[in-house]
Amino acid sequence: MTAAPARRVDGRPVVIAVSLTVPGRVRVRLPVLRGAPALAHAVESRLAGHAAVHSVTTNALTGSVLVRFDPRRLDMRQLLATVGRETAAARAGRNGHRDGVEPAWHAVEAKEVVDRLATSAQSGLAVREAERRRLAHGGNVLPVHRPKSGSAIVRDHLTSLPVVLLGGAAALSVLGGAVLDAAVILAVVAANAAVGYVTESRVERILTALQNATIPQAVVRRDGVESVVPAAALAPGDVIVLRPGYDVPADARLLVSDGLTVDESALTGESLAVVKSAQTLCPAGAPLGDRRNMVYAGTAVAEGSAIACVTGLGRDSELGRIRALVSETSTPPTPLERQLDRLGRGLVGVSLGACAAALALGILRGVPALDMLRSAVSLAVAAVPEGLPAVATTTLALGMQRLMRRGVLVRRLAAVESLGATTVICADKTGTLTENRMVAEVWHVGDREYRRLELAEAVHTDDLLRMALTISALCNDAELVDGVDVRGSATEGALLLAAQEAGLDYRALRAAHPVVASRPRRDGDTWMATVHTRDDRWLTALKGAPEDVLARASRIVTRAGIVPLEPEERARIRARETAIAARGLRVLGLAYADRAAAGEFDDLVWVGFVALTDPVREGVREAIAACRRAGIRTIMLTGDHPQTAAAISRELGLGARVVEASELVGVDTRRLTALAAEADVFARVSPAHKYQIVRALQAAGHVVAMTGDGINDAAALRAADIGIAMGARGTDLARDVADVVLLQDDFAAMLGAVAQGRAIHANVGRSLRFLLSTNFSEILTTLGALAVGMPRPLSAIQLLWINLLSDVAPALALAVEPADRSAMERPPRDPAKPMLSGADLREVAADGALLTAAALGAQAVGLARYGPGPQAATLAFSTLTSAQLLHTFRYRSAANANGRAAARSHVGTVVLASLGAQLAAMFVPSLRRLLGVTALTPFDCLVVAAGALAPAVVQESRRRLTPSP
Repeated sequence: MTAAPARRVDGRPVVIAVSLTVPGRVRVRLPVLRGAPALAHAVESRLAGHAAVHSVTTNALTGSVLVRFDPRRLDMRQLLATVGRETAAARAGRNGHRDGVEPAWHAVEAKEVVDRLATSAQSGLAVREAERRRLAHGGNVLPVHRPKSGSAIVRDHLTSLPVVLLGGAAALSVLGGAVLDAAVILAVVAANAAVGYVTESRVERILTALQNATIPQAVVRRDGVESVVPAAALAPGDVIVLRPGYDVPADARLLVSDGLTVDESALTGESLAVVKSAQTLCPAGAPLGDRRNMVYAGTAVAEGSAIACVTGLGRDSELGRIRALVSETSTPPTPLERQLDRLGRGLVGVSLGACAAALALGILRGVPALDMLRSAVSLAVAAVPEGLPAVATTTLALGMQRLMRRGVLVRRLAAVESLGATTVICADKTGTLTENRMVAEVWHVGDREYRRLELAEAVHTDDLLRMALTISALCNDAELVDGVDVRGSATEGALLLAAQEAGLDYRALRAAHPVVASRPRRDGDTWMATVHTRDDRWLTALKGAPEDVLARASRIVTRAGIVPLEPEERARIRARETAIAARGLRVLGLAYADRAAAGEFDDLVWVGFVALTDPVREGVREAIAACRRAGIRTIMLTGDHPQTAAAISRELGLGARVVEASELVGVDTRRLTALAAEADVFARVSPAHKYQIVRALQAAGHVVAMTGDGINDAAALRAADIGIAMGARGTDLARDVADVVLLQDDFAAMLGAVAQGRAIHANVGRSLRFLLSTNFSEILTTLGALAVGMPRPLSAIQLLWINLLSDVAPALALAVEPADRSAMERPPRDPAKPMLSGADLREVAADGALLTAAALGAQAVGLARYGPGPQAATLAFSTLTSAQLLHTFRYRSAANANGRAAARSHVGTVVLASLGAQLAAMFVPSLRRLLGVTALTPFDCLVVAAGALAPAVVQESRRRLTPSP
């Protein structure tokens, strides 16, 4: 229907109704959305949060919005008003606060937050008010990632420049009357798209299956009653209750907190749980990781509890802002895509030049115009290597299949080759280089230090170690599910796992020492304690920051018994603790008191300390060293403090240059590029910093791979040339935007992927040189015959036969040659260099000239023996086809020319089969008629054999006479 007139209501953006005829379905146009993908994303997010709206689709190119809704709950006028209201709210960035200006909530007192959001810390919002706000400001939802559609996959494969050139060649063939040629070319294009579709759609199905299907829940206070609601139903100003093990459902300002720690690793990259406090007031410019009075969607409560007021929902949450940054970030074309497009443009010039040359020569020699037009069309088709898209697609698809068997999923075909072009890997630390779990690595008791693997044996002989493990198990709120999974704080879970690995049954210990009182960690404190009873004795167990535990200890247990804790011994303990902390470990002190009656949490007995760490993944250090040998630089990006980052860097074998995020504030692109060139580690970085670092490295000419698993990595994953996400523990958002997913979270698996990428690039390069040299020989043969006055040696159908038999099949065999094992001992290729250098092009031209000379020489013999006619043309056709097939061996990898690799090569088999097909064309009558050739006599066979072997002999002689570089 015709679009309705545009109207502006109450200062809201113009909403133009385009289609209103179908009940429950409306299409409108919002001019403000054109060219504004972030705003379109925000409007879609807000509208999707309404209970009566089923789905929303926005288009930032046209400004259109398609809404499917329940007409029984929302009439058309209400819907149009809602669209205008939500668009206005998205433009203003409103999120429920009264003045329409987003404040820095972490810099506002808790009481003022409650006032500004018109809520109550005790009773929360009224149920009706919460629903009104949710409808007014949109639900707490973010658009769900949609798998790449089949049509999009096929479209991408049909719109690359080499495939477009093939389409043009097919059109020219139809214009020249060669319908069969056009049909065969289009069949090649269709097969190419089919291979790409089957391979990429399989990967999309696997990635969709990895999505988290759980529905997030929230505990909310409304009308003074606590209830569990879907997180999507939250509204600005809602008061939520946070407890251990719960995900934080929205951005919120803490109102009351009790020993709250939050795992923010997915958002900030900091591996240790962060202590939060409602009483803290942060500067307005505080970075995300330092906002101690805020909690954010996408994080999880580790321990403690809190009451918080919702300040950010959906698009307006930090998670939403990261998604907006991702949506506004385009994925750069891969090096192979850039090089093939550049090659395609060159082939256009060659094709046009060949046509012009053929027409000019034909007109000069008096050939009829119609015949010359057909010849020109044939040359244009010959100038386009039909096998190139098939070779690239098949090679990349086979590479994807090999990597899939190794647990590496590649979403885009071209991304396989790009892995081999990588010059820099930006690796997120938490969850990528490390396991993103806490482990009790070092136990220091008495004068001895034990590593984790020594506990099971040492616990039987060292009573002090057993005492330390007992304290850590008793003064602990965590639980182990199925003996492996931790419910509660990751730190306390690590202590329980350590006790379990040492052979202690923590449940039996707790049963034998029932808890009668506890003192949880409180705001401003860094220790906790529990009180237990057994046999009329009172046992106090305490753990926490070593300085606080030492302050409450007056004695120390030694192998000689309990003695006073002297100042010298305190100093020695602090020195040992400082030395271990400098290695990037988190240290907890352990103490106890055994009394006849309950007492205060002082006059304790110091036992020792335990140091915890997020362990480096197995094989990562070796993988980084292998990357270094392959000329690939690794940079670690982390939200951790510089001291912790430096310690992990040393353990990984990286360099010592650590750049803190504060050094990136306000720097220009040139300075940022310089910092990225010299840094080994970036510490305390935000999602925006990671994105900037990736872009700076790309500006310096690097091909950048970004590895990550968290929400905070998503924008950088999208911006990188290759985004690599962890599949097992990674977030849905990270997997959604990545080009590659490591199913087993194995960083070392990237080495195999890089080696595969390098092998693919080398094989595609060899296939490309082979294809260009053979196609060039076909062009030169036709032009050469015209130039010297010979009859045209090759018909259109013969050119097509040559392209399919002696071009495509051998090129595919070259493209799947076994990988050169020395590929990972060489530096990556220069991404700025073209796939074919000047030397390569000269080599292609020389090879094409040799093949042309052989074909024209055979035709000259035929003309001398038989005169003009099909016999002479048959000799040229047979010689050129056979010479091209033997020419395949010239482009084999030197590493695969003999030995075990040669046995796995398909080149010899394909060449022999193709020669058999060529013989059939000469001796099978039906094929001879189709191709327009005559049977070969014994003399003709000798001419063809000599002509086919001559280029190979000349090339081998030239190779032997040319000194090695």
